Amino acid sequence: MKTKQMKDIVSKAAPLLALILLFMILSVATDKFLTMNNMMNILRQTAVNGLISAAMLVVLITAGIDLSVGANAILCACVMGMLKNSLGITNPFILILACIITGLCVGFLNGLLLTKMHLPHPFVSTLGMKNVLCGIALLVVSTKTISDFPAGVTFLGSCNLFKSLDGFSGIPLCFVVLLLIYGVYHFF
Repeated sequence: MKTKQMKDIVSKAAPLLALILLFMILSVATDKFLTMNNMMNILRQTAVNGLISAAMLVVLITAGIDLSVGANAILCACVMGMLKNSLGITNPFILILACIITGLCVGFLNGLLLTKMHLPHPFVSTLGMKNVLCGIALLVVSTKTISDFPAGVTFLGSCNLFKSLDGFSGIPLCFVVLLLIYGVYHFF
């Protein structure tokens, strides 16, 4: 009995120990890893997945599943890029509205596949939709990289709080928003 409990404890702690070991190796290997700006950059990059997973949590709590949320986010960003490059639209409100409408249409289509076409399981339909959305995203931008979005579109990802003059870039606003959303989720 005690050996089984020990194995359970070790198996649950192994990912955390591996992360701590990786952190220590990278800290020793380079002097640029363990800097405050790099830590803030890691928080900024993880906030994107955290925000997507926070929305996915609502779907999972309601006994659903949607495997296409990442591809949906990619398609929405590609639609904004296509509008910027092809049509020259730089108004952040129009670009964000187009992004929201695209995401809503994909979600509506996923809902129709389940409710009206009576597909057997949302796992199957959203897994297929993920591949379809990735293909559409490539078509929308003609497989080209798009950059230089207007500042209003990238505000959440580029804004920092508590900047200082000594080189500290500040705490990413997107990570603060993520913590606020997690706090609201915890409350509910």
